Amino acid sequence: MNGQTIPPIDTSDNNSKNHDLTSKSDENMKENGNGSTRLWLENMFKKYYFKSNSNIETDSFFSEREFGFKLFDGKIRRHLTFRDHKELFANIMRYVPSDIYCSSARYQNPTANMEDKGWKGSDLIFDIDGKDLNLACAKVHNLTHCKQCNGFTNGILSKCSICESSLVEMIDLPCKKCISALKVEVNKLVTILLDDFGIKKDTLYIYFSGNNGFHIKVVDDVFFNSSSQKRRAYIQYLQGKDFIIDNLGFKINKINNEVTILPNKTLFNSGWRARILHELGLKTRNHKLDERSFNKIIHFNNTHETTLYHYISEKISNFAVRIDPSVTMDVHRIFRLSGTINSKSGLIKTVCNNIQTFDPFVDACVVGDSITKVNSKVSLKLSLNNRRFEIKVGINRVPEFVAVYLVLKHLGDYIDA
Repeated sequence: MNGQTIPPIDTSDNNSKNHDLTSKSDENMKENGNGSTRLWLENMFKKYYFKSNSNIETDSFFSEREFGFKLFDGKIRRHLTFRDHKELFANIMRYVPSDIYCSSARYQNPTANMEDKGWKGSDLIFDIDGKDLNLACAKVHNLTHCKQCNGFTNGILSKCSICESSLVEMIDLPCKKCISALKVEVNKLVTILLDDFGIKKDTLYIYFSGNNGFHIKVVDDVFFNSSSQKRRAYIQYLQGKDFIIDNLGFKINKINNEVTILPNKTLFNSGWRARILHELGLKTRNHKLDERSFNKIIHFNNTHETTLYHYISEKISNFAVRIDPSVTMDVHRIFRLSGTINSKSGLIKTVCNNIQTFDPFVDACVVGDSITKVNSKVSLKLSLNNRRFEIKVGINRVPEFVAVYLVLKHLGDYIDA
């Protein structure tokens, strides 16, 4: 790999400059089941891309971006570049990748080693993932798969409940409650970006990741050249890190909860300050807290069990956006390309024009509907494409989109009829 540092894929030969990085093919073969299952998956992916080529999103800076392919045999091809959409499509049909990625960055030489690419700048990207929300429902409907005994157990466990092996993996099976919780975080993020960062709505794009999360992309020259350090500062603001209580117009003694008004503190009612003051029912006059607000604080102390300091800290935590900091800070990361299949689920990474009405189990579920057979390893209920399915252990006759979902979740194998 010429000693270069390869930035991560958010989880790569059309010319001699493209690099071929291989992982252990045997392990990847196991991930995709038996040989006939893998060939069937490749065929399903190829059929989708042949019919839905126009769904793959590209922009006017196509030739300045780095692309990456992960193949079904475990190989990963990085540092790819294509002249146009037509050339990308030709390579997709040639290699039939399990995953297709594109950089948020633009480069002078996208196919060069990382240190020689010539970074021009990167779009501002945020990742909101279900695993970071620690939802109660996920602990019930997700599965733990033991690699030692190949058993499956409901819930998220650190050890197999059957053989007590610690060689376990979690199988993510998001439900509608998970998606609703993710949408709450997306809305919180969008609100702060629009109100506090001054980002224009038409430069902000929301995508369903294709599995259990959302990506938010900002295409704005103001942020395009931001360094990793500056993007870290954006993250800290969005997460409410290092927020100073004094900025609300009063000081709290953490020991005895004594509140001291700061009469000379100038308060411009915006951002985090506006959110917390509104939550407390406090108002400013001439940009300073008035006497009525001070009386409300005294009333709060007399009527609430929790201290004012902890109440404010809790509100800051509630308003903070739960995002993956490493994704935003990494200006060289490559992300799943919109309109392509997520190999963790068989669902499509999809742009969300209306986050409120978007339903990933319908709007992102478009991979084949012919009836096929799948040998399921577990019994479970699924809701896909506005249809409910009750899967039993053993052979099931289901639409292709259900079979693909089960196979990619490692819950079943395709049966060649």
